[in-house]
Amino acid sequence: MITIGIAEDHRVVAEALATMLSFAEDFEVVGLADSGEGIIEIVARHAPAVALMDVSLVGLGGIEATRRIIDKYPSTKVLVLTMHDDPETVRDAIAAGASGFVPKNVGRDDLTAAIRAVATGAGFLHPSVTRPFLKSFGQMAESAQPQVGLTERERDVLEELATGKSTREIARVLFVGEETVKTHLSSVYQKLGVSDRVQAVAAAFRRGLVR
Repeated sequence: MITIGIAEDHRVVAEALATMLSFAEDFEVVGLADSGEGIIEIVARHAPAVALMDVSLVGLGGIEATRRIIDKYPSTKVLVLTMHDDPETVRDAIAAGASGFVPKNVGRDDLTAAIRAVATGAGFLHPSVTRPFLKSFGQMAESAQPQVGLTERERDVLEELATGKSTREIARVLFVGEETVKTHLSSVYQKLGVSDRVQAVAAAFRRGLVR
């Protein structure tokens, strides 16, 4: 069972989310909050697997609430769900420790897939978010690349990863096997000092490793 705390400043939206998620047999919503302080309290009391976090909240904002949750309660993963999907907000959320980011206009299937991915530690960045993020932060690639020592193929894999593709999709685009992609990803994670795809993409943007 994946337990979920929801931080959303519009009560009707929060209740609608809770109702929608309740239809999934493996989800259990353990609390609703309209403030950053409120979701932190829910995390402290119930230790949900995932905190579904809006950016705009009453009182303490979602970015700072994410930072405090990750600092004090790292077993709870944060998935940001917001209408603010500009590259700067994505950057700030990932830098604060969020394991995933999805815009509010996603469908139910995408949202539930994101929750399951984040709960298992895989991370999730929706393609509609990563593409503009990639465009905004990609210009430093050439100067930063030699400092990390990625091979050309590892960089190809990282660039495809940054557009939101799955391992299978990357393998199809690059005409290699899924196990080969996994091997390259393992090497990329090691070289960047990260443990999952979201952290890898965040590190790539920070260092300018993707075009």
